[in-house]
Amino acid sequence: MASLQLDSTLLLCLLFVVSCFTIVARGFRYGRRSAQPPSPPGLPIIGNLLQFGRGRHHRTLEALARRHGPLILLRIGAVRAVVVSSAPLADAVLRTQDHVFCSRPQQYMTRGTFYGCRDVAFSAYSERWRQLRRIAVVHLLSVKRVDSFRALREEEAARFVGRVRAASGAQEDGGKRPGVNVTELIITLTYSVISRAAFGHKLGGVEPAKVLFILASSPVAQSTSHPNLGNTSLTATAAKLDIIMERTITEHEEDPGNDGEARDLLDDLLSIAKDGDQGFKLDRIDVKGLILVSEINLFCSRNAKY
Repeated sequence: MASLQLDSTLLLCLLFVVSCFTIVARGFRYGRRSAQPPSPPGLPIIGNLLQFGRGRHHRTLEALARRHGPLILLRIGAVRAVVVSSAPLADAVLRTQDHVFCSRPQQYMTRGTFYGCRDVAFSAYSERWRQLRRIAVVHLLSVKRVDSFRALREEEAARFVGRVRAASGAQEDGGKRPGVNVTELIITLTYSVISRAAFGHKLGGVEPAKVLFILASSPVAQSTSHPNLGNTSLTATAAKLDIIMERTITEHEEDPGNDGEARDLLDDLLSIAKDGDQGFKLDRIDVKGLILVSEINLFCSRNAKY
């Protein structure tokens, strides 16, 4: 027993010495990096996290900027963030040097879900990204394109009113009228409009409710509340979404007619993949990435309101 206790003590001492050596070595390394902006002193591992406290973070940043200057480096755990607090520097970051700072970090989660970050949201800045952004703005997000789905929105809104009327008119056995879950009906309305605008009536034989569940449980949709989802969850979700995308694209390719309906967004992307747009062509992965990221972004932004 004494030997076991002695071994445990030695192990703890060894871990303590190694930790101290690592912290001191990293401190010397940070001190030699003169190219980095000034950084407020922080604690090991958590960095400057405790300096923010609860709420009013903008005032904390203002106080740090007055003390350390308009350009400071903060360490929030393992994440480093450069904070810009003056108009000239913000203009340099957002306009003059926009091509340097505009790319988003390509995390494992987004690489697995968005086909190696080949979508317009997480792709690195390049001429290809500029072309993808132009296609998204002109063909997917323009005012004219949104107005083309007015009849679709009116039809789904009428169905929504009908569901509310039917639910409020139903009576239970006791003669009482049950409550109406309007939130659930509004979310269903939102996704129905988004799904029909993106895919029309062709969704690879999958019910919109199932796709809604997959999107709601996707790693991207849950990234704010569950940032450390496992590899198994990510792989399974990506595989489900890819199967749906493949079936839907195949269905559109085999039957391009829309029965008098307005062309959906996937029709436009497949047309660009086939004929090109100003000399730029999309491949199949580009089409899936563009339509998938637009679906998830629309779902998350609209669902957050409810």
